[in-house]
Amino acid sequence: MITIRDIANLALVSTATVSHVVNSTAYVSPELRKRVVAAIRDLRYQPSALARSLRTKQTKTVGMIIPDITNPFFPQVVRGAEDLLLQEGYTLIVGNSDGETRKEEGYYRTFCAKQVDGLLLVIAPAARAPEYLRRHNLEAIPVVYIDRFHRGLRGDGVIVDNVGGSYQAVCHLLDCGHRRIGTITGPLQLLNARMRLEGYRRAFVQHHLNVDSNLIREGRFDSQSGYDQTKGLLGLRDRPTALFVCNALMTIGSLRALTDSGVRCPEEMALVSFDDLEWFDLLRPSISAVAQPAYDLGAKAAEILVKRFSGRLTGGSHRKVLETKLVVRDSSNWHREADVEHNRLRGRPGSPQWSNPQS
Repeated sequence: MITIRDIANLALVSTATVSHVVNSTAYVSPELRKRVVAAIRDLRYQPSALARSLRTKQTKTVGMIIPDITNPFFPQVVRGAEDLLLQEGYTLIVGNSDGETRKEEGYYRTFCAKQVDGLLLVIAPAARAPEYLRRHNLEAIPVVYIDRFHRGLRGDGVIVDNVGGSYQAVCHLLDCGHRRIGTITGPLQLLNARMRLEGYRRAFVQHHLNVDSNLIREGRFDSQSGYDQTKGLLGLRDRPTALFVCNALMTIGSLRALTDSGVRCPEEMALVSFDDLEWFDLLRPSISAVAQPAYDLGAKAAEILVKRFSGRLTGGSHRKVLETKLVVRDSSNWHREADVEHNRLRGRPGSPQWSNPQS
């Protein structure tokens, strides 16, 4: 095993000089630094991460737990966190909980045992904060919650404006003339799912309209629940003329349900997704969506964590809310006059007056 003494002998310098170069703990002249770096390269020396962590009491690692790596939203979040942490000299380790609290706790305990410097958590759905998070020592390992968190749980957090984004999406549909707008929420145990439902309700209040509870269906943030709940809404005698689906995976399931049922979008059913995917613009019809800054969510969460490490951020829980953007495409922006007779023959109360609203 190559040691710093071997490096020092080859470079004809002291072991202290090698240590200063490797750990950037003191000034070393350019000439000596060049000799040390050349010796490190020639001997293929790898500093011991364990020895460094024992000396500095830092492992320079961060643990991150996400619920579903197959959901296109989360890789962007991970990438944002990874890029920021790499710039700051940290390594990111990622675990996938599959949305299960038991599996999430397993990764949590593994990361804590490995003495990560901090945690980035996208928590699994649960009726209340699990015991291990309620008991977590933030002084020992700082935590930043991303996208969702439990009320009353200590720790920093970064989320998007779920209420505002949903409100804007549903107002867009209402302004197009729709009055029967179905929504498929995420698991209402999650705060972000409840906030998106709150935005839906606020839009109706703003337009002085009542909310029909029959048009509210709870999904699981997965494709199958989007399919099942859309089928349920299509089965109503007085079915909706528009859908607001609260994440991209459920939107994919909803589109499949509309296709299987022979329902044309947007002619017979307008659609807006909370979540925008790069290929939503390539579908026909292209899908209107509330775009979330997924990359920025991860980057901002990692930035807060690094500030905690350095002492630049102190005190109680720090929460950051990022803005969303409504992207109007074909699925909610159909250019034609209302076909009231067509809808009357289908047993529906009349179609909306379609328009070309500005996003």
